[in-house]
Amino acid sequence: MSALARFSNIFRRRGVRAGLLLLVCLGLIGALAAACGDSSDSDRPGDTLQMTYMGGFVPQSNLPFVAVYVAEDQGFFADEGLEVDIQHAGFTGSHKSLILAGEIDITTLPASEMLEVRANSGAPYVAVMLFGQRGDFGYAVLNSSGIESPADFAGRNVGYKGIVQSEFHAMLAAHNLTTADMNMIDVGFNPVVLVEQQVDVYPVFLSNEPDTLSRNLNQDISVFEAADYGVPTLGVVYLVTEEFLQDETNREKLTRFLRATVRAFEFSVDDPAAAIESTEKFLAEDPPPDLVHERFILDTEIANALSDLTRANGVGWFTQQQFRALADVLFDYGALENPIDVESAIDRSFLEDIHR
Repeated sequence: MSALARFSNIFRRRGVRAGLLLLVCLGLIGALAAACGDSSDSDRPGDTLQMTYMGGFVPQSNLPFVAVYVAEDQGFFADEGLEVDIQHAGFTGSHKSLILAGEIDITTLPASEMLEVRANSGAPYVAVMLFGQRGDFGYAVLNSSGIESPADFAGRNVGYKGIVQSEFHAMLAAHNLTTADMNMIDVGFNPVVLVEQQVDVYPVFLSNEPDTLSRNLNQDISVFEAADYGVPTLGVVYLVTEEFLQDETNREKLTRFLRATVRAFEFSVDDPAAAIESTEKFLAEDPPPDLVHERFILDTEIANALSDLTRANGVGWFTQQQFRALADVLFDYGALENPIDVESAIDRSFLEDIHR
């Protein structure tokens, strides 16, 4: 018997009052079912918000950029009711000042540089998500050089790019060396100087130049990292400003942005090939991108972004102790002109809510 027939029989047997009572009950059950059924509509953000993101370099497949590309291409930002204006600083470094002027909302910077700028200039930067659980720098040597550890840097020609990093000083100290024990040469950004043996040690971005040296320039190389010798190092962060965080609408925008990019981060870890497909849409077309190299960048950064800490707490996670240890190294070797209040330079509350 159909539900309509059963309902008609109730009216005939028990009268109108019972039927009306049944109608009310059915209405309540329907409302409850609607409320407890598909929650996607109720969970979806209301008004669409706009946010401006600026990557701190040219478009490429490093993980903080890929998380944004994937979130846009896969519709994760749209799911959050967020429209993101994706920009890049290129080679200008303008993102560091534009975020202070409020012209962009969120950007990227290596954790060490973020701490240095905040301590030395008072810029109210606040890190809200960490990608590299290890630093981005390494030191490449030709395998034919006979260099087997940083202890062998003594008496050699050692390159640096503009400045000698505090982490490099600390790595030397772990081997009872200083830069006075070697010939330091400012080499710029051309790895050919290593191939031509103008230097014996060349500083590299781990996710970039090792592939250029080994695959494009056909060199057998080894790369040393300060983190392998007990030196605290960290990679790139997403950062905002203290002023940005004082506005509730901005905090809502940031929550949505981080929720979408955490999702994109996890997507990229699970399927890096699909992440590269999304990324390719944002790369320059002339010259055509080297997708093998782009995949090397992403794979290297994913490996450095995962650790026991992130496996226990979620991607992007960081601790005050990590930033404190890095700040101590920076201060000990003169990169920080003033001590820094690390607690005010980081805010993990957004990640805590997301991963909870």
